[in-house]
Amino acid sequence: MAEESFNGKKMDCVIVGGGVAGFQAAMTLRKIQPDKSVLIIDAEGEIGYYRTLLPQFMMGTIAESKLFFWKPDDDPMIKTRTGARVRSVDRNEQTVSLESGEIIGYRRLILACGGRPILPAVCPDNACAGVFPVRYLTDARAVKKWVPEHPDTVVLGGGLVGVKTAAHLAHDGLNVTIIEKEKTLLPMALSPETAGFVKKHLERIGIRLELGCSVEDVRAEEGRLKAVSAGGQWVSCETLLIAAGSVPDISFLEGSGLIDDGKLSVSSALQTRDEKIFGLGDAITVKGDVEATPWTWPQAVSQGKLAAMNLFESTPVPLKVTSRVNAMNLFGFSLVILGAPVAGSKTVSYSDADRGIHRELFIMDDRIVGGALVGDISGAGALHSAMTVGERIPENCIDLLKPTGKAFPGRSWEDLKQEPHAVFLS
Repeated sequence: MAEESFNGKKMDCVIVGGGVAGFQAAMTLRKIQPDKSVLIIDAEGEIGYYRTLLPQFMMGTIAESKLFFWKPDDDPMIKTRTGARVRSVDRNEQTVSLESGEIIGYRRLILACGGRPILPAVCPDNACAGVFPVRYLTDARAVKKWVPEHPDTVVLGGGLVGVKTAAHLAHDGLNVTIIEKEKTLLPMALSPETAGFVKKHLERIGIRLELGCSVEDVRAEEGRLKAVSAGGQWVSCETLLIAAGSVPDISFLEGSGLIDDGKLSVSSALQTRDEKIFGLGDAITVKGDVEATPWTWPQAVSQGKLAAMNLFESTPVPLKVTSRVNAMNLFGFSLVILGAPVAGSKTVSYSDADRGIHRELFIMDDRIVGGALVGDISGAGALHSAMTVGERIPENCIDLLKPTGKAFPGRSWEDLKQEPHAVFLS
């Protein structure tokens, strides 16, 4: 069947990026304004899948069909153009130009173009067999075929993606090493004290950790990876999974007037300097009293919903929370991240070493600005709600940290104006 052409057409909403942020915007807009036409453009051949589930898929614990949260038959009114890259945006003409030569008009434009993985300079463009970024379904398929015969694995990056990927590999019996350039794991999300609990758990399940260093060189034989050098020593491996973060994939916006100092800046309402163009997800920097890059899956979901609601409104509503709230379970080790330490905040903590529990909050001006719950995540919803609405808390707030036995109270979802979809916190 010939692919539908949108050349010369003007859509109510064009969305660049088929990740969860873009899809959440599309689905929300279809729900609240079903008469609006929507087109999603993405460079990948397949879109609408849970990127957070790729580690499970790579290890064969979930079927590929379970990855997808959307299929074209779900809503034929959401049009897609896959395998297509945007070349440029013309704000005066309100058009996007594709590398194929297509020119598509828009009334509103959503930039949810995500990021591209940071690859180590010693192994550019995946030139060495056995090197894979942990970001795309295509690469996850390749990893799934590769690792059974090449089980000695290095994961480059000790952030959320790297830690989760490593835990799934180790649980499946692979020999796994994490290499992280900072001296603690999850450096963008946790305090060093809380990160220490994550470190102990990963070591307990057999993961080797090399912290405070990065991949300096690779050794290959006949074009296949055999070892990597980190911290002055060689680590034998046949597989290198790159989870060292990403940078916004926004080069096509050069010349559009939307880039400031290399960043796609948006307001708290997710608007760019062009009121007809919104930005979401891993591509954006939110400008406010404090500059924020809220690049997590739950944030992408919230931002997609908000952008759709703001898209045709004269007075857009601001995003309530820009912290990197997230949650995961690493095979018996539960973790909820409310937000990283904030300069000038004080720390209140509660620990029960015998039960492997550590819970901390970062407090500024009598309000919660971040924190983390390890081992027992009960009350996480209420704490997140208090942080979201800026609720003042008692000066002696240690009681807030004591386990409650109830993980996600209903009021937190009501306060966030968000339906509880647990899978978005995978």
